Amino acid sequence: MEEPNYEIAGPRQRKVSTTDAIVNGVRKLSVNQLPGAHQHFAMVHLQTRMNPTEIEEAREGRASAHKNGGLTGRPPGDRAKTLSIPDGPQQPGQRHFHSNGYLNPVFDRSESIESVINMVEKDDVVYNLPSEDKGEAVRRKKISIGFDPIEAIPSAMNYDDLNRGRVRPTLGELIDGKIVVTENSDPVLPARARGELGWIKGVLIWSILNLWGVMLFLRMAWMNAQAGMGLFLVIVLIGTVIAVLTSLSTSAISTNGEIGNGGTYFMISRSLGPEFGTAIGIIFTLANVVNVSLNLQGFAETVVDLLQENHLGMIDRANDMRIVGVLALVALTLFTFCGMELASKLQMVFFAILLAAIVNIVVGSFLPATLQQAADGFVGYSADNFKTNFAPAFQKGESFMSVFGVFFPSVTGILAGTSITGDLRDPSGAIPKGTIIAIAFTSISYILVGWITVSVTQRHASGSIEDLLLGNLTDCAAALTCAKGSINDYHIMEVVAHFRWVLIAGIFAATLSTSLGCIVFAPKIFQAVCRDKILPYIPFFGKGYGKGDEPYRAYGLGTIIAVAFLMPSDLNFISAIVSNFFLLTYALVNYATFNASYSESPGWRPTFRYYNKWLSLFTGAACVVLMFFLHWISAIISIGLIFVVFIIVYHRKPTANWGTSGQANIFRSALNDALRLLRVEDHVKNYRCQILVLSGLPCIRPGLVNFAHSIMRTTGMLICGHVLVQNETPEARRTVAQETYKWLRRMHIRAFYDSVTARSFADGAKALIQMSGLGKMKPNVLLMGYSNGWATASEMSNEEYVSVITTAFDHRLSVMILYAKEGFDVSDALNFDQLVVNNSITRVNSGNDIDLSGRSDDGVTGNIAPLEVKDSLRPEMKARVAFAERLRPGRGHRFENGKLVGDDKIVGEIHVWWLYDDGGLSLLVPYLLTRTSPWNGCKLKIFCLDGKPKDGETGNTQQSMKALLDKFRIQADEVTAVDLDTPPSEESIKWFNNLIEKFRSDSANDKAKYHNGQEVIRDFDLLDLKEKTLRHIRLRELLQQHSSNSSLNVVTMPLPRKNRSSTLYMATLELMVAGGMPTTLLIRGAHENVLTYYC
Repeated sequence: MEEPNYEIAGPRQRKVSTTDAIVNGVRKLSVNQLPGAHQHFAMVHLQTRMNPTEIEEAREGRASAHKNGGLTGRPPGDRAKTLSIPDGPQQPGQRHFHSNGYLNPVFDRSESIESVINMVEKDDVVYNLPSEDKGEAVRRKKISIGFDPIEAIPSAMNYDDLNRGRVRPTLGELIDGKIVVTENSDPVLPARARGELGWIKGVLIWSILNLWGVMLFLRMAWMNAQAGMGLFLVIVLIGTVIAVLTSLSTSAISTNGEIGNGGTYFMISRSLGPEFGTAIGIIFTLANVVNVSLNLQGFAETVVDLLQENHLGMIDRANDMRIVGVLALVALTLFTFCGMELASKLQMVFFAILLAAIVNIVVGSFLPATLQQAADGFVGYSADNFKTNFAPAFQKGESFMSVFGVFFPSVTGILAGTSITGDLRDPSGAIPKGTIIAIAFTSISYILVGWITVSVTQRHASGSIEDLLLGNLTDCAAALTCAKGSINDYHIMEVVAHFRWVLIAGIFAATLSTSLGCIVFAPKIFQAVCRDKILPYIPFFGKGYGKGDEPYRAYGLGTIIAVAFLMPSDLNFISAIVSNFFLLTYALVNYATFNASYSESPGWRPTFRYYNKWLSLFTGAACVVLMFFLHWISAIISIGLIFVVFIIVYHRKPTANWGTSGQANIFRSALNDALRLLRVEDHVKNYRCQILVLSGLPCIRPGLVNFAHSIMRTTGMLICGHVLVQNETPEARRTVAQETYKWLRRMHIRAFYDSVTARSFADGAKALIQMSGLGKMKPNVLLMGYSNGWATASEMSNEEYVSVITTAFDHRLSVMILYAKEGFDVSDALNFDQLVVNNSITRVNSGNDIDLSGRSDDGVTGNIAPLEVKDSLRPEMKARVAFAERLRPGRGHRFENGKLVGDDKIVGEIHVWWLYDDGGLSLLVPYLLTRTSPWNGCKLKIFCLDGKPKDGETGNTQQSMKALLDKFRIQADEVTAVDLDTPPSEESIKWFNNLIEKFRSDSANDKAKYHNGQEVIRDFDLLDLKEKTLRHIRLRELLQQHSSNSSLNVVTMPLPRKNRSSTLYMATLELMVAGGMPTTLLIRGAHENVLTYYC
């Protein structure tokens, strides 16, 4: 045989030789490129037929090779061979690995390939793929002797929720020993690229600069003067406590897994869901944008003051501030286009300037004042001045809360690190450390700068040297006409500072650094909101450009909004709005932490442990309360905006599944409620219909499902049972369930779906009866479709059908059987684009009406579409569609001129034939139907048996029934008594005999037990049930006489007798529906009270 040529290439592309004994022993080599994580390496399988002698020779050859130079050495005369992977034939679309005939995959300890193993160095090896696989990515993996490469080793990629590729083989593939890869498999997404910023440059510096905003040099002294040094300390402590507690909550969320782009928005949306997440994403974006306007307002205020000092004003003060603010905004926005790295470097420059400015104030406070400084209020350190300024002195309508509102933006930069998570190297580690240190550092600096300034200045000063010399410097305070002093001059720190230009540079650095940070944060947050595509129209702004994925469109939108908020040119007004926006964000961050912790989900595992869920809840509530104390108008606007966005997102019903804490709380609440329900004793007043409807695939028989839903609506539980007679793969069943729930939601039907695989319909139905539900949330009513094919050869015998009924009664379930002359199966009217069954395209078998009771031969997957009326449909199929749509809750439909048109209600009568006392279900169900559409337009008419009064009773049966209905508080439009004791007509008896004639059998002939697949009717059965049968033949006559034109008949169903012919029982049911009768519900309660007239 021709020797194959093999090549194994490693990281250094080394060639490995082997002996002829091994090469000649190779019969087949196959390469399996596995999906997902298995794409990291190729599978090499060697099949050999070497006998023990050849193996021993191979060992000797290997030993000789090592003696003569290791891997490259070989016995003299042995021609060097290289191992390469040939382009062998592959099955198009998929490749399989079968264990039969192959050795254990790369590399087995089998002796037949042991020499090959030992000739390969234990190092990273990349196998060269055949030409058809060269486009596939193959990553290096360590060779592990004895490791089964079909199994996936633990890897972070396997747990990446954003990776849509299949990263490990399924259990079925591992058990079957076969891996299948199709050409249309979803590719594995590359891992998210992380930024390079550490916790100092990426979080600490950005947070400090965001916290050191415009208020540091322009309002800190003013706040101290208004509130006094004592209350100012309280204000700082309150703001710091809120900031620290919020940062603890933020740290907990940020360390509970990797944070994606969007920072705060990402954390809240993935914790509370898209409704809250989208709302807070927009609010937080606005907060940062308005914060840009706030800080640029302070920048413009300083610039305009300098211009006016030098008589360089343009128009007037207000308009000059607007012009300067807009120009600075445009310049900063253009600068951000240079990328985060350059912005971070500039922030470091700003940080240095700010430190120099603070040191400048400290130094200046110890230097003696000049005459002009003294006239402006700078008096130096003194105990009297300290004591005077320690007490509050609110003036010009200010209060504690108004001053707190001005201060609070100074602690709103704590989320800076979370806003640029995409640029951080390790967000989970950097955010807690950098944020908490930044809060502590800035809070101390606020107290230091504020106290130093107020300690050396007076609240009121005229600014006149003459007044200073005359000793009436503060006389202007009485008339509130002072122009200088810490309470009147926002720029008093320029008076205290040693070098004024250094302080002015500090003001510029404080305002521009915070503005720059917010300009960067806001578009990136909004970009993340847009890319989730929760709201319409906004995805346009989510597009990124360049290497840094910069959201230029979002930058433009943010600039426009910032310009709008620059127009008022009122720093204090903008400050109140910013405070409320940030407070609302903090409130939701804290609530998100509380909600995630309270859910007790196993997925809540933050590495940051220094938080408390109740403190988070308290902090969130405190933030909301503070919003209304600060500025109730902007608080209402902020909450109103969140409410509007929440409602819009809620009604759009986004399909995003982020594993939120809300989902975890739903499970926790449902579990606790189900366990609590176990301790609740049943009572007739709390009875609810909990229906198991044997619908099969619900979309195939919507009429049956719609009718069941119209009974219970919001008052009970509905389970759609589906019996799969043939074995289906678990994957197919899961897909069926997913698509079924989509259909149920689209039809607005509140129901569960439960499927079971069984050898027969009867076995599956019995399993559903016994196993459906949980705890006390179990079905108490079984609903089946009527078996229209009972008299003909059918895939299901009457014995099976009746056995399901008896099983339900044995388990104390009530039974309802719905008959519709139109039928239920609407397969031909469904718009199935593609139905997948066992990985093949197929059609749903429409079946016959026997399948209405729940049997389905096909496990159907794919897109289950709504009903579609086609001109090509048969008239009977159109009638089924009309019937199904007519029963759809909230809608009634009919055909007019070949088109389906809608009505709101079914107009007519519901006739209730309450013949035997079954506990009251025969009366309760029609009453429930009349409460909801489409049946709430129908009159309720009751029929009962006319019998003689019992001992001690007075009056006739009709009056007794009316009295009973009054006690039950059920209003009937008419009550009629009927007599079943009258013998039926000969014509009716003859009709019935003709109906069962072909099933009749001589009781002496035991061999003739079945006719055409159905159980025969023996003479003994007829004789034993003669009286009962005659009464039901009479009932048929009465039904045709009174109820042939009703909208719905509800008839007490006879009970099947054990050891009697099931065919005779089906013939008895036929008596109540045959002859063109309207829709009929045969019903029998479990003979336990479901009605009571006691309070």
